[in-house]
Amino acid sequence: MICEIAPAKINLTLEIINKRTDGYHELNSIMQTIDLCDVLTFWENEWIKVIPEYFNLPSDDNLSEFDGNNYLNNNLVYRAASLLKEETGYSGGALIQLRKNIPSAAGLGGGSSDAAATLKGLNKLWKLGLSRNELSKIGSKIGSDVSYFIYGGTCFVKGKGEIVIPLKALPTKWLIVILIPLNIKQKTEKLYSFINPSHYSNGDSTRFILEKINDWGNNNNNGASSSPGMNINDYLVNVFEIVYNNKIREFEEWQKYFERMKINPLHLAGSGPAVYYISDSEVDVKRIVDNSLAKFNNLRKYIARTVP
Repeated sequence: MICEIAPAKINLTLEIINKRTDGYHELNSIMQTIDLCDVLTFWENEWIKVIPEYFNLPSDDNLSEFDGNNYLNNNLVYRAASLLKEETGYSGGALIQLRKNIPSAAGLGGGSSDAAATLKGLNKLWKLGLSRNELSKIGSKIGSDVSYFIYGGTCFVKGKGEIVIPLKALPTKWLIVILIPLNIKQKTEKLYSFINPSHYSNGDSTRFILEKINDWGNNNNNGASSSPGMNINDYLVNVFEIVYNNKIREFEEWQKYFERMKINPLHLAGSGPAVYYISDSEVDVKRIVDNSLAKFNNLRKYIARTVP
């Protein structure tokens, strides 16, 4: 039996540089794993079978391509296992139990992280001996963020997501992750359809934070650096925040409401609709959850911290 943790992620930056000739968008992003996690357990089996278990998810959340027999045959976990078997010529299979805790389609990368954990777990179970670089190349064939999750921690990600450069571990930050209740059908496709050249940038925000990451360990409880005028929240950017504010009225209304409650700044996690508040202080985030957010019993929220 092998167990693998599949952590969620946030994007500290997400910039779109241009549109590539292959139809994908060229990205510059700094990604960071957090301790909101799914858990996958693997056993030897003659064929590949995935069994999901739901934990602490919104009541209307379920896994893509889930059927009534608890059998997932088109989910990213199944696809990752099948591709690894095909790429390596392994003759056996695996029983994979997926304990799902990360909300689906929230911008937190749960599906991609599950796929990466599958590649890592089966690499051990099947004794394949593949390197992280080899697993990353296989992961890039499954989804844009899978390569990142092979490494995890703090990474600079570019290309369409397949180029991953590990960075020095970010000093621990505390977060509140809030799942804003927006139902956006075919979310990723729809959001990218709104992107046009006016949203493109040159990657300066990402490069700036790359230069400053080593200084963040000196931040005070308000996120301000020991260097005058340096506040990490001033440099966290996500191109999709512009799209949401211009195209999705309910998101803007939620943002204004949180601002009135002094829960700001909030940053979009990936392509959302989850947002996060980041702080150096555990006390700070717990105070907000216990006071400002206490009355929102039906609003899904998580306290998390960054992990290497």
